[in-house]
Amino acid sequence: MPDPAPETLDLDALVAARDARLAHATRVLSADPHVVGIFLVGSLGASIADPYSDIDLLVVVESEHHADFVRRRREIPSSWPGFLFNEWMPGAQHCVSHFEPFGKMDIFYRDRDRLTASPWYGLPSRVLYDPRGTIAQLIERSRGLDFEVATEDVSHSISKGLAALHETIRRAKRGELTYAQTLLDEFRRHVMKADDWLSERTPSTTLYAKFDERGSQKVFGALRASYCPLEAGAILRAVADLGAMYRQQVIELHERFNVNRLLSNDLRAFEIAEAAFSLPEVRRAAPGR
Repeated sequence: MPDPAPETLDLDALVAARDARLAHATRVLSADPHVVGIFLVGSLGASIADPYSDIDLLVVVESEHHADFVRRRREIPSSWPGFLFNEWMPGAQHCVSHFEPFGKMDIFYRDRDRLTASPWYGLPSRVLYDPRGTIAQLIERSRGLDFEVATEDVSHSISKGLAALHETIRRAKRGELTYAQTLLDEFRRHVMKADDWLSERTPSTTLYAKFDERGSQKVFGALRASYCPLEAGAILRAVADLGAMYRQQVIELHERFNVNRLLSNDLRAFEIAEAAFSLPEVRRAAPGR
């Protein structure tokens, strides 16, 4: 017998469940005497959510209890209705929890005494609990602050992008095709970062507009063309085409930002990668090219 058709998600039910989950979380967290504020950020905070949008909560707690909330970050949502599982990173101050029927909630715990004005807090948000005016003051101090690109972030991304370029080639040539595809996707992320930086997009736009909508036409077209079958030749051709565009992006990043790295070294890294694209296995896999 054929497999049954997959169950269709009811979008209205997703929204209703999310609203109920947010109300429950706000009620439980605000009842804790050590919580001094809660606000909703992300697409829900900006009132531009769709049925698949998750809940992003910032919970401000008293300094002396902050470590305890972080320690219990996986435990706190696990007793809430519809809880399925957590995902987390060791040492992080937040936890991502998944719920039925198909929802997600990210809760970030902030130390009240370490709150400082930031352009991040100036983004659209919705205050859910603020009895002492802590969050209102923070938002007011953060309004008008500009996002600045850290040159160290640009340099780090270039290094990771070049590493993904080289490693995609290496793994494809060794026949590790699924791993090569994963690395190719990592490479795409750094191409997208470069496009955002060079187009002077800030988190004000990148948070709320998916790359399919905000990306430059040329870059988005190159990314779309880079999706390919699980074949060594196809992967190598895809990374070669994307690498040629990334090379120009890296040159422009050097011109735009005062990155602490040698352009000559980066260009040499591209030359080494480009030399690999002319090897026989690439030509055999690319008839007519």
